[in-house]
Amino acid sequence: MSLLRSFLTLVIVLFGAFVANAWGRDRFRISHSAISVSQGLLWVAQDAGIFHKYNLEPQILYIAGAPPNIAALLSGDLDATIFAGPASVAATVEGADVRVLMSFLNTMDHTFFAIPAIKSPSDLKGKKIGISRPGSADDYGVRILLQKWNLNPDKDVSLLTVGGQPTRLSAMQAGRIDGSLFQLPTTAHARAAGMKDLAFLGDLGFDYLGTSVVATQSLIQKRPEFVQRIVKSFVEGIAYLKTDKEASLRSLAKFTKLTDRTVLDEAYNTYALKLLPQVPYPSVKGIDAILEDMGKRNPKARNVDAAKFVETRFLKDLESSGFIAQLYRK
Repeated sequence: MSLLRSFLTLVIVLFGAFVANAWGRDRFRISHSAISVSQGLLWVAQDAGIFHKYNLEPQILYIAGAPPNIAALLSGDLDATIFAGPASVAATVEGADVRVLMSFLNTMDHTFFAIPAIKSPSDLKGKKIGISRPGSADDYGVRILLQKWNLNPDKDVSLLTVGGQPTRLSAMQAGRIDGSLFQLPTTAHARAAGMKDLAFLGDLGFDYLGTSVVATQSLIQKRPEFVQRIVKSFVEGIAYLKTDKEASLRSLAKFTKLTDRTVLDEAYNTYALKLLPQVPYPSVKGIDAILEDMGKRNPKARNVDAAKFVETRFLKDLESSGFIAQLYRK
């Protein structure tokens, strides 16, 4: 079975390369780390033909969790990846050759859910909280939220590595954990399952490096024109998302498997209209916040310049040229 799977994967890759070459497009290998609305922009841009417009042929992979995506990026298996910022910051602190090109979220868009028996944050003391893995976005978010609730994440609760969001929700339903952070669409499933939401982190004013597009500095230096087209595609995708609601919702619904129009409207209003910036500069304050938290456990993260973690010249060029403003004059 593993040989067959490997053969089929090779066929798909070779076919993708053939198609890209046949149309004169550059193959563009990109992954996303979660089935969440915040990462749905990738599919909005793809369905709208925006990557093709800039002579890119995306090969899109789903690799759950940020650390495996970092590994694939560093090995050269990916040109870019989409995930939340802490893993990129942690990798750079350890000397990895990665840079954040843009960030679609500069706060946290997660909601903390608990089993129905948990009535207030104080009830979480001594309980088990599920995370995808140490160093992930939800690990970071749980830690700062527990601290806000005057709970010590290393002493007052048990943080358990469980896996992706659907897996964590299943673990809550089975009684293996008592709470976790979720994003849309899993938040809709958690409410339907009777779980209690205790806090939406987007309302708490946390500076954060959220859903981001990350590439290696090596690729940026070797192929800047290629990277510019990637950035340009996403920036145009943002404008498309903000200005063509119905087409964008069709893409988001297909990606997330959401069918409830009320939930889709909530997702669109939250992400497209409220949280997603027209010019998606990474948040320096968000990086500083991550470094501050990381520095409690890793001395290498202390007194580090946040500018080291980002490469924003492509966004600056698009903004200064008037390209971004023109997208909203149509």
